[in-house]
Formats: sequence, structure tokens, C-alpha cells
Amino acid sequence: MKRKNAIFAAIILTFTISLANAQRLEESSQKEVTEYKEILWTLLPKNTEIKGWKVTSGPQFFEPQNLWEYINGEAEMYLDYGFELVATAEYTTLDGFRSMTIEIYQMQSPKHAFGIYAAERSPHDSFIKMGVQGYLSENVLNFWKGLYYVKLTSFQTSSETKEILMKLAVVIDNKIEGSYSEPELFACFPENNKVKMSERFIPKNFLGLSFLKDGYRVEYKRGGSSYQVFLVKNGSHDMAKEVFRKYQDFLKSQHERVSRSKKCDYQLIFTKREKVEVMFQYGSFVGGVLNSADLSKAEGIIEEIVQKLKRGCS
Repeated sequence: MKRKNAIFAAIILTFTISLANAQRLEESSQKEVTEYKEILWTLLPKNTEIKGWKVTSGPQFFEPQNLWEYINGEAEMYLDYGFELVATAEYTTLDGFRSMTIEIYQMQSPKHAFGIYAAERSPHDSFIKMGVQGYLSENVLNFWKGLYYVKLTSFQTSSETKEILMKLAVVIDNKIEGSYSEPELFACFPENNKVKMSERFIPKNFLGLSFLKDGYRVEYKRGGSSYQVFLVKNGSHDMAKEVFRKYQDFLKSQHERVSRSKKCDYQLIFTKREKVEVMFQYGSFVGGVLNSADLSKAEGIIEEIVQKLKRGCS
């Protein structure tokens, strides 16, 4: 009987400790969210910083659990890109004739902020030097810097709209401290035939495969054909080998004819169809060339990437 009581007491004690730890974690998480909200609030332009404009609504804040209330159709994509918090506010001119919305999205890391920004840009956009990079249209200015993806949208278009968007964006840009650049792994990609502004970082389900995470991809054009080059950095050599094996198994499950080739310090698999697909594994990296018209050129691209990796481009 005493033994049973002791076991029961131990269970109760364990449960109590677990509950207390959970409460501390919840309190810590809520404190962190409160701090993030304060930071986002300071980044939004204030009435004294924007001559002729005033804040008329907000700020409103949305977290992962209720983001769908704000951007229902796009919430899932933002969550996949490491969304943490957004602050949004509406602004109008003092005469009430013009209005706009400013949104500041806080993401998991600078590369995630770049990722969601790059997912919404197009190579045909008019790019500007705002933050690390931004683009400007008739009534929209979007840019990214640090953890933040910033979106300004005017509800009216006039000859002054772009100038106003630029002025407000500068206010926010100047408040985000630090120096940032595109994810460094893009330096490992070939420069020849690269499509300008086609760099992408995709955190989840890269190439539609759940085991491929944190993928970097760039578009290329040569002559009349297009192809893609990608890289994935894994946590270790063994993890990369496992991902490489899974990708090979995936190709076989699609009834592809897969060939293998072993180089001195990396391995290749490739398929031969109308278009060629080649994948390699080198150290903790896997990567490849998709939709290539020429196997030998694809292998040359991979050799170039491997040599850059050896020199520490990442």
C-alpha cells in the first residue's frame, strides 16, 4: 500500500512540475509576443513622422493562430515561410482624400523574410534600393530587411503616389537596424544565364517533397530553353546522404529510369527523358539541375557548384 501511495505521489509531483513548466513557457511566450508587438509598433510611422498624413486605424496585430482572419487565402503560405507576427495600420491624408495601409510582417529569420518577399516578387517588377531590396508599382511598395517584410499599399493612384510610398518606406527602413544581404548560399550558384531576380528560398516541401527543406532555387535561360538549379544544405553529411537516397527512391516511385555516377568526392543520379534531371550529394549538400536539355551541360553546372562549395562560397 505504501509503495502504491509513493508511486501516486510521484505521479502527482511529476504532473505538477510539468504543469508549472508549461505555465512558465506560456508566460515567457506571451512576454516575447508582447515585446515583438512593441517593436513592430515602433517601426510603424507615427503622425509626427509623416507630414500631411495621420494614423486612422490600428495598429492591429495578428499571430500564427489567427492570421487567417487577416489574409485568409495566403495565411498558409506565410506560415510555411516562418511567419511570427504582423502589425498593420491605416493612414489617411489630413484632408481625407487619400489613404493607404502599411503592414510589417515579422518572420522567423532574415532568410525567411527574404523568402516570402521573393515568393511575391516577379523578375518584371521595378526594383528599388529599399531595405535590402524592394519593388515599386503604381500603388504598391514592398521591401524586406532583417526579420521584416514590409508592404505599403495605396488605395488611390496619382502622380504623387510613388513619391509618398517612397517617403513612408524610408521612415520604416531607417528604423530597422543592421546590415543585411541575400542568403549567402546564392553565391554558390552559376552566374551565366541566370534569370535576374529569380532567386527563391523555400523552407518547406521544396520541389513538392516533404523531406526537402530550406531549398534555394534559381531560374536560368539558355537560348530558347529554361532550367532550374537548386541547393539544399542539410545538418550533416549523413543527413544529406539520407535525403539523396529518398530523392532517388522518389524518382523510382515515379517509374523513372535512374542512373548513378560516382565522382571523386560527390555522387550523382540522373534521369534521361526529353529533359534531363540531375541531382548530386556533396558533403552536407544536395542539389541539382532540373529540366535541362543537355546532360553534359547539367553535369558541368554541378561541377562548378561543387568547386564553389569547396572554396567556401556558403
